[in-house]
Amino acid sequence: METKVNRKSWLVFGIAAVFYLYELALRVSPSVMTHDLMTTFNATATVLGLLVSFYYYAYTILQLPCGLILDKMGPRRLLGCSALLCVIGSAMFAGFNEISVAQVGRFLVGAGSACAFISCLQIAAKLFPTKYFVILAGVTNMMGTLGGLFGGPPVARAVNAIGWRTTTFWLAGIGIVIAILVFVVVPKKLEAQPMKTSATFGGLLRELPSLLKNSQIVLSGIVASFMYLPVDAFAELWAVPFFMSKYGIGNEQASMASAVVFIGVAIGSVLLAVVARKIGSYMKTIRLSSLFTAVLFLPLIFSDCSIYIAFVFVFLIGFLTGAQPIGFVVAKNNASAEVSGTTLALTNCIVMLIGSIFQPFLGALLDFFWSGTTDAAGLRFYDVTCYQKAILIIPVFLVISYFVSMFIRETINCERE
Repeated sequence: METKVNRKSWLVFGIAAVFYLYELALRVSPSVMTHDLMTTFNATATVLGLLVSFYYYAYTILQLPCGLILDKMGPRRLLGCSALLCVIGSAMFAGFNEISVAQVGRFLVGAGSACAFISCLQIAAKLFPTKYFVILAGVTNMMGTLGGLFGGPPVARAVNAIGWRTTTFWLAGIGIVIAILVFVVVPKKLEAQPMKTSATFGGLLRELPSLLKNSQIVLSGIVASFMYLPVDAFAELWAVPFFMSKYGIGNEQASMASAVVFIGVAIGSVLLAVVARKIGSYMKTIRLSSLFTAVLFLPLIFSDCSIYIAFVFVFLIGFLTGAQPIGFVVAKNNASAEVSGTTLALTNCIVMLIGSIFQPFLGALLDFFWSGTTDAAGLRFYDVTCYQKAILIIPVFLVISYFVSMFIRETINCERE
């Protein structure tokens, strides 16, 4: 018998989805603060990349156990406490001049964000009929994309008007409102999904070796992580300063570049899934998307096209990056149903881990190619040539993902049996 849907169910799901939007906005907001953060902390590109990546360290560490944490606490307490962690982390990030404290702040924001997506899915599973689940998963992904958009131009305008610290404190204030809504609206007793395996952390650890020995799962995670580099290594941090350097524009206009990437991802994640089913091949969709994304990066990086043409390129890059979630489907299809949840968590862990490596890695490349010039404040000035050489690493790894995907077997047929 299917669960009856009422307004309260939509309200509960909506609050969880808004929290997912909120944490994505917190994740990408440093991309429009790069110059301010470098000035405040006297940071090089490497140091800035490392600072921002502390979010990913916590997020990655908690991916595998977050399902167990959700089972233990339930979505009400977990979402409420997670929102408060984001508030505390944001306040620490903006409230001190010591970069070590800012790193701890970003770490706490990442910890508070780790269970946002899975909490939305659990609420969808418990409060809605099964036929709604795929739609609500898509809506959740769309909310995350809107969070990426909100963390771009709107935050950039706020930063320019009231400063990055005050803007971040306002973002922390939004988190307090969300936490209050969670504790007031989300029911105290919302049963967690029973786990067929890995009912304890010990069980989870016992499953991991067998999953890690499954080359199809690991390779799927690697391909998915490389395909996501246009988002986590480009749109979430370095796209804005790259556009500022290349076109001599301010952070507000440059932030449109990352916003357009997220719009492309939102559209592509739906349409490319349909395309994959239509042509009857997940792997062909992944391979062609990886290859064409790599090709599109070349004119974006090196051509003298107008900024409007560049926006077309970043939209297409985002659109093709929308094929990345197919990698999760392939990983899941290569595991037994009993460990599908753990497999998805492991895949996401690989994606976020590589993302956390690439943000400071691109910063290190910028420092390596730095010409030695500084700005009026004495900070390192990275010209467009530095960015071109550093960002070139993204299409290189997209090509690598194309060749790695050759070793992953097609799984779409097993879904039709």
